[in-house]
Amino acid sequence: MQHLLPQLRWGVVACVAAFTHWSNPIAGNIAAMSALFAATLTEQLGMVFGFYLANTVAGIGFGFLLERALAKKRIWVESPAPGQYRHELVGNLVFLAVLVLTSTAAVHWSVVRFGPDSFGRGCATFAAMYFGFQAYLYLLHRALHLPWLVRFHRWHHVSRVTTPLTGQSMGAVEAVGWAIGYLLLPAGLSLVAPLSVVGLLAYLSFNILSNMIGHANVEAAPPAPGLYYRSLVAAVFVYHALHHLRWTGHYGFASTWADRLFGTEWPDWMPLYEQVSAGQPVHQAQVRKPAEKQLGA
Repeated sequence: MQHLLPQLRWGVVACVAAFTHWSNPIAGNIAAMSALFAATLTEQLGMVFGFYLANTVAGIGFGFLLERALAKKRIWVESPAPGQYRHELVGNLVFLAVLVLTSTAAVHWSVVRFGPDSFGRGCATFAAMYFGFQAYLYLLHRALHLPWLVRFHRWHHVSRVTTPLTGQSMGAVEAVGWAIGYLLLPAGLSLVAPLSVVGLLAYLSFNILSNMIGHANVEAAPPAPGLYYRSLVAAVFVYHALHHLRWTGHYGFASTWADRLFGTEWPDWMPLYEQVSAGQPVHQAQVRKPAEKQLGA
C-alpha cells in the first residue's frame, strides 16, 4: 500500500491541475503540462491511474444516486440478474487495466501533439473529440456485432438490464478498441492541429461519466419539444437500453445521427421514452421484438 501512495498522489495532482486550468489558464496549463510530461514513468502511471479511477468512482456513484433519485422513471421493470454486479465489476477492472497501461504509454511517448492552451483550443478539442468519438464508437460497436467479432462483445451484453457498472464492463479486446478511440483518435486529430491538454482531459472525464451514468436503468432526459432532432446530438437513456435488450440496432450511444444515417435506428424508441417519462416502466418481454421491423441491422 505504501508503494501506491506516491502514484495516487500524482493522480490527484493531474486531476487538480486539469480543473485548475479553467479558473487560471496560465497556471493550469503549466501545471497540467509539467505534471503530465515532466514526470517519471512511475509518476505518469500514477497520474493516469488516479485520473481513470477518480472518474470511474464518480460515474458509478452518480449513476446509482440517479437511479435512486429518479426511481419513478425506471426504464425496465426487471432487476439486474443474480451475479450481474460481480460480473460487471470484473469487467470494469479489465477495462481500467487496459486503459491505464495504454494511456500511460501514450503519455510517456507523447503520442498526442499539444499546443499552448486557451479557452478556444479547449472547446475545439472537446468538440472534435465528441463528434469524432461518436463516429468511431458507432463503427467499433457495429463491427463488434459481426459474427466473427461478436464473441469479444458478449461480456458487455450479459447485462440485459443495465446499471452504471455496465458502461465499462467489457473484455480486454473490446477495451483495446476503446483505448484506440481514447488515444489514437486524438493523436490523429493532433496531426491536423495541436490539441488542448485540458480540453482532452475534460472530454475524457465527460465520456467516462456519461457512459456510466447513461447505463443507469432510469430515464434522466427531461421531455422537451423536438426530441427527434435533439437526439441527433444527445440521445435519451431509453435509446441505448433498447440495444441491450434487442442486441441489434442503436449502435450509437450518445447520439442517434449515425443510426439514422445507416438505417439502424428502431422506430419505437420515442413512444417508449414517452411511456417511461410518464412514470410507466416497461416489461422487457413486451418490447423484445418490435411490431415494426424497419431496421437495417
